[in-house]
Amino acid sequence: MLNYFRQYCIAVLLLSFGQTFVLAGEKLIVQLKDFSRTEIKSGGFSIPSDTRLHIYALGGGEQKIPFSGSDMYAYGWIIKADTRETVWQMNRENTKRSKDNRTFDDYISLPGGSYEVYFTAYGYGPFYGTGTDLRKLQDKKIPMRGLLQWLRELFGEDIGKDWKVRSKNWELDLYVDDEAGNVDMFNPPKEFPYTVYKATRIGDNEHVRQRFIINKPVNLRIYSLGEKDFGSEMADYGWIMDTRTHKLIWQMDRENVQHAGGDQKNVKYDDVISFQAGDYVLFYTTDASHSFVNWNAAPPSDPFNYGITLIASKDGDKREIKLTQASKEDQNVIVQLVRIGNNETRNASFTLKAESKIRIYALGEASLSRRQMADYGWIINTATREKVWTMDLDRSDHAGGADKNRMIDEVITLQKGTYTVFYQTDDSHAYNDWNDSPPFDPEHWGITVSGEGDDFKMSNVEKNVTPHQAGVIAQVIGVGDNANLSQQFYLDKTTRVRVYALGEGQNRELYDYGWIENSSNSNVVWEMTYAMTFHAGGGRKNRSVSTTIVLDKGNYILHYVSDDSHSYNHWNVDPPDDPTMWGITLYEEK
Repeated sequence: MLNYFRQYCIAVLLLSFGQTFVLAGEKLIVQLKDFSRTEIKSGGFSIPSDTRLHIYALGGGEQKIPFSGSDMYAYGWIIKADTRETVWQMNRENTKRSKDNRTFDDYISLPGGSYEVYFTAYGYGPFYGTGTDLRKLQDKKIPMRGLLQWLRELFGEDIGKDWKVRSKNWELDLYVDDEAGNVDMFNPPKEFPYTVYKATRIGDNEHVRQRFIINKPVNLRIYSLGEKDFGSEMADYGWIMDTRTHKLIWQMDRENVQHAGGDQKNVKYDDVISFQAGDYVLFYTTDASHSFVNWNAAPPSDPFNYGITLIASKDGDKREIKLTQASKEDQNVIVQLVRIGNNETRNASFTLKAESKIRIYALGEASLSRRQMADYGWIINTATREKVWTMDLDRSDHAGGADKNRMIDEVITLQKGTYTVFYQTDDSHAYNDWNDSPPFDPEHWGITVSGEGDDFKMSNVEKNVTPHQAGVIAQVIGVGDNANLSQQFYLDKTTRVRVYALGEGQNRELYDYGWIENSSNSNVVWEMTYAMTFHAGGGRKNRSVSTTIVLDKGNYILHYVSDDSHSYNHWNVDPPDDPTMWGITLYEEK
């Protein structure tokens, strides 16, 4: 007994100097050490029956350090592999101070089963809980000023050097008795049985999208780890949507999650959801910080599963689920202007050969400063330039994520004819550049027009048409800044002419406008004035006129001028509803 105690004391001494020493009668099964380059290390083991384990761990944690999210910043823990529950964790209460570090050196007993042991060094001293990664600052002096001057006195001038020494010495060693039964080792995390799909070890600013088809009703377990923010929304989270109806089936929110271990912002969802046969799409998104690639606070207890996993209840159910990139939502699409970024305006035209029911699915952004949309779409009749549909805020529904994310999913009837679909965004909060939580269906940010109903036939649709404006006599459109443009035209008989013009004006004065001149005598026979214009959509200074005049046989010149701002593709407020027609067009009206 005395000899064993002597060996034990020698082992403890050697361990304090960062050396491994296997105790008499014990064998080392897991060793996690040197965290100067790695934030988390792990090991997995399975024991056949109740087993006593000896744990020696050297970690770090100071008291009353500002901004701390945990009482330890270098520590270890063990979870049960089948349930993902924590069965042991190193903390200030069960550790002792060892110079600048803290040690755990004791025995625990675990029942037979599979376990995973982890050790993290996510922070250091005054920096833990601040998101500062000392691995990026090794061998560099960190400047300290003002109120942080005391940190120099506490840690010395070269904090990077001190970090490097301490992080190399942090470790966790796990022993079992020599007489213990066979111990099997594996690499964590242990795979869930009947896993259908998983997107784990997710990093910063990642966006996962996966479609899946279910052939018959099944129950699916959703196991998802994420992050809640300090407000009312989630930062890292997942959701599932029905692709046919665009309805939200499930989402991870602050009301249905529980603490996932580590920092309080770590959350998890673990429950079973019933799904009907159908076509679905899964999403998972992260913000710019605190993820598997770099924890800025204590990580969750199951860090390698950070993300989302779908699990079937049995193998038969798993076979009824198919992962796919094809989807019914892409059927009968006539026009699709989606994944639209900041400061974009897009349009596309199509022709209907017969009256048709049309489904419009549009996502956009509500303006926070006024009761209207900031990112939105609309449709015009290409021939008459009249608006036939617009994405109005009052008819929209919440699209998930931030409150300003809005959506419309409705069916309308369009007559035979040619139509142009528009979509525009402002300078913030658009696809892949969100300044708040994204919508539930970020890939469809924009507008999708598709045929609806059993009677709809794609053969009655001509897609991607170049709009032919029947009866155009003369035209000056797409006008930019500082323009002075003209076009001559000749009428071989007295003609009724429809004038359609868009320009800029306010305070009863026009800055971009057009007029018609008789070439033979230089007389102005028609001029666009503020009094005859109406609001053209978008910014209040967008003005339009659509009127009919009669011109005698003869030669004429169509003129258009603009000032130095707010013109086609150079808008300084919201563009008009018919931006491509900025300028003036003359039609023969029969």
